[in-house]
Amino acid sequence: MLKALRFEQTDRPPFDLMEGCVWAELADHFREAHSLGDAAEIIEYIDPDCRWLGPRYVPPETPADAAEEAPAEQDGEAPPPTYSWQVEHGPLADATSVAEVEAYPMPDPSIWQPGDYQAMRERYPDYALVLGHTWNPLFWGACEAFGMSNALVKMIEEPQVFDAFVRRRQEFYLDILRRSLAEAEGLVDICWLGDDYASQQAMIMSPELWRKRIKPYLAEQVQLARDHGLYVLFHSCGAVRDILPDFIDIGINAHLVFQTTAAGMDAESIAREFGGKLAFYGGIDIQQLLSYGTTEEVAETVRANARAFEKCGGYIVANSHHGVATIRGENLEAMCRAAREGQ
Repeated sequence: MLKALRFEQTDRPPFDLMEGCVWAELADHFREAHSLGDAAEIIEYIDPDCRWLGPRYVPPETPADAAEEAPAEQDGEAPPPTYSWQVEHGPLADATSVAEVEAYPMPDPSIWQPGDYQAMRERYPDYALVLGHTWNPLFWGACEAFGMSNALVKMIEEPQVFDAFVRRRQEFYLDILRRSLAEAEGLVDICWLGDDYASQQAMIMSPELWRKRIKPYLAEQVQLARDHGLYVLFHSCGAVRDILPDFIDIGINAHLVFQTTAAGMDAESIAREFGGKLAFYGGIDIQQLLSYGTTEEVAETVRANARAFEKCGGYIVANSHHGVATIRGENLEAMCRAAREGQ
């Protein structure tokens, strides 16, 4: 894995289960097919080249007299039915001033404590360890706070309000990140960071607007991780080709998720243009291939992607996302087997 991040020759492509994630339907497959009981057993059975460890969530103690009875639902009212509804109706949807954004309560970052990285390194001395950090995206966090359409408008018409939220989110996240990186230095290899900027067809905003409103903050996160000696693995779904040069510019080592079915993200052209400059993690499609393809089709895609990066290195085999119920467990096994065999 580390050789791939350095674009060095490897005896086979490194592989991973995307972000170390085992979801319910995948667990059902391994329970039925291999009598494996939990996520830890499944990871050990698959034996990917990475092991993931996030921060410990330590919720504050709640005084006994602080509990309140939940209010009863009113007739005709119902909770928001979908995540999409919530993204369009965020808690700061009506905010029009910096003061309103700054007054909005944020969680206490001390709730997230560093994990036991020393124990993880002792348990897995020969694996790449990934600091799989909390999901605190800047742009997508603003979409959840203001509502997505509203956030995009504010980036242009009320940039001071948008920036006020991003600064607060950045301060909150850097507090968690600094403490974790200080403990992880010398023990953990890779720091995972993430945000989402694109659909499967294009960026959600112009690259120029992203560079102005988001890139400087992301660069600060990346530099912090690099200063502690960790490689940076950055999660951003979809068609992000337009800003891959920016990822390279600020020191990101590898892009995840490598969604080859998104516009402009095919393995061959990506390898030609960015090979040897940025590593790519993913590339095995979940929407069609892993869900509805055959095991041989999966294996051939692994081999084809590896061939595309053969001359430049820097490719890590993984499912292009996780948590999708239709992904067939036997296809995920075929993906890992093809990478392990290196043929």
